[in-house]
Amino acid sequence: MIDDGDSGGGGGVRAVLAANLRRLRIARHLSLSELARATGVGKATLSGIENGRANPTVETLAALAGALRASLGELLEEPPLGEMRVVRAAHGRLELDGGAPRRALETIPAGAAVEAAELALAAGQRCEAPANAPGARACVYVRAGKLIAGPYERQTELAGGDYASFPADVVHVYEALREPARALLLVQSPA
Repeated sequence: MIDDGDSGGGGGVRAVLAANLRRLRIARHLSLSELARATGVGKATLSGIENGRANPTVETLAALAGALRASLGELLEEPPLGEMRVVRAAHGRLELDGGAPRRALETIPAGAAVEAAELALAAGQRCEAPANAPGARACVYVRAGKLIAGPYERQTELAGGDYASFPADVVHVYEALREPARALLLVQSPA
């Protein structure tokens, strides 16, 4: 069983396990039911682990690692967090260059592959984006509404005119709040 003593101040092993289990399960496109069938662990137990309430045995951890094609370290260690940059509209508007935030374009390294898309979400709509290639980054410029965006471990709320860039090589989300939201999305992958 996991000793959840929090001597390091990071939220404890259970919290790290909960976040990693959810991140890896979503990255592998598995529902809780599918993971339960693959591991022989009950769906309620898996839900408890993902919510940081259950205390799994070593056998359960080994079964999860095997089903998720991950090491025990990937389940139990806090992943390194990439840089997240947020520029609020109140701190100076970004100049637009053909509809794209100029600062976002200036941060893209030469030779990087870039995908651009208009993101339009209905009120309350949530999109989970899969992990992109290692080193990929997402740049989001909110044109209207309010949006929650970022990796599971570091989501932030953005309003119209706000800009954020964050690692896109992990599962990340975009969610409109009580009103529809529109944003320009650039995903850059290293050359």
